[in-house]
Amino acid sequence: MDHEEEFLNTFFAQVAQLCTDKAKELVEKERGSCRQTQMGPWGMLLMHLPQIAVAEHSYADLGFLHTKNKGFLRKDNSLRTVYESLKSDLKRVEEMTRGTNSIGATVAEVSNQLCQYITAKIQLIDFYEKMYNMSINSKTMKYQELLQCIEGIVEIHSLSCSHLALTAIKASLTLECEILVQLTKAQVELQHWRFLSTLMALYGAQTRMSAWERTLQSKESWKLGFSASFLKANQQPALYQWLVKLRSSILAKCSLYFHTTLSQQASPGEMRSIMSKQNVDYYHKIQSFQRKHDVLAVLIIFDSRGVEDAGLGYRHPRREPNTSEQFPVVLSCPSVFVQKPSIHLDNIQKRIKERHTELLAMDKIIYYKNDICTYAMYNTDPRMTLVTVSENGKQKDKEAHIASFMTDLCVQIRCNKIYESLKLSK
Repeated sequence: MDHEEEFLNTFFAQVAQLCTDKAKELVEKERGSCRQTQMGPWGMLLMHLPQIAVAEHSYADLGFLHTKNKGFLRKDNSLRTVYESLKSDLKRVEEMTRGTNSIGATVAEVSNQLCQYITAKIQLIDFYEKMYNMSINSKTMKYQELLQCIEGIVEIHSLSCSHLALTAIKASLTLECEILVQLTKAQVELQHWRFLSTLMALYGAQTRMSAWERTLQSKESWKLGFSASFLKANQQPALYQWLVKLRSSILAKCSLYFHTTLSQQASPGEMRSIMSKQNVDYYHKIQSFQRKHDVLAVLIIFDSRGVEDAGLGYRHPRREPNTSEQFPVVLSCPSVFVQKPSIHLDNIQKRIKERHTELLAMDKIIYYKNDICTYAMYNTDPRMTLVTVSENGKQKDKEAHIASFMTDLCVQIRCNKIYESLKLSK
C-alpha cells in the first residue's frame, strides 16, 4: 500500500471514530513531513482534510440543527454551508489534480468520492430537518413518507465512496442510514399493528446500533455543554444518544400495542419486571389511571379496514382475510372487560366509524354519551384509538382527569416530542 493510501486509511478511521484532534494532528504531522509537495496534489488534499474531521464531529453532535452566530451582515456558518463549501473545494481539487500523476489520480478519485460522501451527509441533514419540521407542524408523523425518503438516500449512495481509504466513514454512513431505515420501518409497521415485522425492524436497528457503537470507541470527551459527571456517563455523541432514545420510545410503544401477546409469553412477575425497564411503562400508566379514577375500562382499538396482514398472528397468503373483525381490541384494561360479549364494544366501533374523520385529525378528544356511560376517544395513531369508558354518575368530577390523561398519553405515544428534541437550544 502506498504511503498516501495508508495515511488516508488511518485518517478516515480516526474521523469515523470521531477522534477529531488525533485526525487533525495526523494531518499536521503529514504536512510537516512533506513540505516540498505542499503545492502539489497531495498538499492540496491535505489542506482540506482537517475541515472534514471538524465537520464530522459537529455533525455527530447534531450541530447541523443549529446555526450559531448567524445574523444581519454575518456569515452563515451552519454545518450545511460548511459541507457545501467543502464540496466545492474538493471538486476544485479533483479538477486540478486529475491526470497529473499517480498521486494526483489518487487525490482526484478520493476528492470525487468525498464529494459523494458530503452529498449524502447534506441529504441526511435535510432528512433530520424534515423529521423535526414534521414533528412540530403535524399531529402525526408521516412515517411512510419518511421511509421512502431515507430509503431513497440509501439507494442513491449504495455504491458511492468505494475507495478503500474511505471504508471506515462509508461504514459509519451506511450504519446510520440503515438505523434510520429500520427505526422508521418499525414506526410504519407499528401503525399497522404488525407484530413480527415490527420486532424484526427493531432488532435490525439494535444490531446496527451496536455495530456503530463499536466504531465509536473514542476516548475523546464529547463537549456537549453538560457537567463533567454527565460526560462520564455519556461518552457517545448526541446523534447516537438521540437514536438510542428514539429506539427506546418505539420499543415502549411496541410493548404497549402488543402487550396482550407479550404477556402470554411470560409470567405476570416477569412481565412487570420487563416493562419496568422500558423507557416508559405505558401499561402501568394506564392500569394505575384506570384504578385510581375508577374508570370502567381503558382500551386501544385498531381500525383494520383496508389493511392487510395486520394483527398479532399469521395468515396464510391464500387464506381470505377475516373482515368480520374490523375493529380488533389491541389492549383492554382491565382485560376482563372484553372477555365476554359487550354492548360497549358495539358502541365504540359504531362511534369510531361515525367520527372517523374527526378522530383522524387527532386534535381533540371525541365524546359520546348514552344513558349509562360516557366514551372518550382520541387517536394515538391514524388507525389506533384510545378509548376510556366511564359510568355517567361517577364521571363529573373526573372528566378533567380523563382529558388530561388521554391527551398526555397520546402525545407521548405519538413520539413527536422525540423528534422535536432533535433541535436542542444551544
